[in-house]
Amino acid sequence: MFVSCGGLNVLVEFLEEDYEAERDLVLIGGPTPKNDFCRIFSRSSVLYPLSLVLNRVLDEEGEVAELFEGRIVNIFFLFSQAENHVKELVADRMVLKSVLKDLKRMSPQHQVTMLKFIKNLSMLSTTLDSLQNSNAIDVLTDLLSSSMKEPHFREISNQVLNTMYNLCRLSKTRQEDAALNGIIPLLQRIVKTERPLKEFALPILCDMAHSGKVGRKILWQNKGLQFYTSLLSDPYWQVTALDAIFVWLQEETAKVEDHLLKGGFTDSIVKCFTTSKANAFENLLEPLQKLIRLSPLIAQSLGRPDLFSRILQKLRHNKAVIRLNLLRIVRSICDASPEQGGLLQKNGLFEAVQRLAEHDPAVLVKNMASELVKSSERQDLNVGEARKRVLRRASANGPPAFAVSSPSIDGLQQGKSNLPIQSPSTQDLPTKRRINGTSATLGHRSTSRELGFPSPPAISTASTLNVGKSRLPRTSINRSKSTLNATTERSSENKAPKQASTYTLLGSRQRRRQTSTGIK
Repeated sequence: MFVSCGGLNVLVEFLEEDYEAERDLVLIGGPTPKNDFCRIFSRSSVLYPLSLVLNRVLDEEGEVAELFEGRIVNIFFLFSQAENHVKELVADRMVLKSVLKDLKRMSPQHQVTMLKFIKNLSMLSTTLDSLQNSNAIDVLTDLLSSSMKEPHFREISNQVLNTMYNLCRLSKTRQEDAALNGIIPLLQRIVKTERPLKEFALPILCDMAHSGKVGRKILWQNKGLQFYTSLLSDPYWQVTALDAIFVWLQEETAKVEDHLLKGGFTDSIVKCFTTSKANAFENLLEPLQKLIRLSPLIAQSLGRPDLFSRILQKLRHNKAVIRLNLLRIVRSICDASPEQGGLLQKNGLFEAVQRLAEHDPAVLVKNMASELVKSSERQDLNVGEARKRVLRRASANGPPAFAVSSPSIDGLQQGKSNLPIQSPSTQDLPTKRRINGTSATLGHRSTSRELGFPSPPAISTASTLNVGKSRLPRTSINRSKSTLNATTERSSENKAPKQASTYTLLGSRQRRRQTSTGIK
């Protein structure tokens, strides 16, 4: 009957009375609603006048003021535990702004209760904008910084960090707002000093990599990338840290890649990969594969024996997803390396991968292993062909196999010759040298001529051409011979004396005259 007669509205009107004139009436009229009455009171906007009363109570001192301060704070907390519709009505900008402004003036115990009220509101996505517009991020960051040396810091930071996580999650603008208000160095300090609070601070820090340019700029200033790299040694946070590094690498590829290659990222990730436990290892594979696929230089730096040894051990894993991700990592490293598929043979992975390509029951694993085997075999074939080309080039540029070895001076002094025993047809063969467009045949200059031994007779050009079997077809050989003959004839004509050309000219004129006389 009290409710049906509008008794709750009367109680709310008591709160709107002049506090200085009707102080007792206002304090008595303060409702203590239960969950059933929260909806009715929220429609009457009870929390705004209640926030004004709280502001006036905080100006007073004494046990009565502290008693009513606790009652009002508990009423706010009860409203935050109601259904979502009530939370949306309660999350009014004017109410939140008044409460946040008076937060520092409350006693530590009531401060924690009011922070719980704000945290419960932040769990609802529709109230986050109201909290942001009420400068909640600025106020909470300042409160966290000022209470670090206080005895109740753990309780306050627990509520503040939970609220900040709800505010910054999946919102770049709120992440940048928090970064601009100085949340990043505070969180880094908490991670280093307070072990239990680390679990609340790290999610906020790792999510900062998802923020915009402003947030990442502040992360650079506070050595955020080195901080993420150091987290790779923590088994509980290495997956989250690697995912943050990958997201940052996507946004600023060149800068992050250069920093990772110069820093100790390679050693950290290899150590993390080789020492991680079962569950952490499984979760580590996918972000690592994405990262090395995005950066070939980082993938090339990871081609180390200790990493391949760990992969070889885990290729026998009973989960097909693990085997597939491992093979993808191997392929990314091989594609980035100059050795390509040759890394499989070099690091002892070829047989294991070939076994997967032949007998693995998972189709995707089998196909991936087959591609790696083909790549390795193709690389071996390319290496073999390259060696053959080098050998052919060396044999073509080197000295002829039939050259005569010069005798040693010591052997001559002792009356012994060091000349090898060769057939007379192949000893001291001549070489061809191009002089003024002609092919001249010159014999090898033998060392024996200098030492006083008679030189062997020179061999003609025809015999030189017939020393080895030509690889050209017969038509090409005939064409080259005819070209050689024509060149020899032109050379002999050019070397003939001028008188011969004169006599030839006179003879041609006489023949023309005789021909013309005969015609007449």
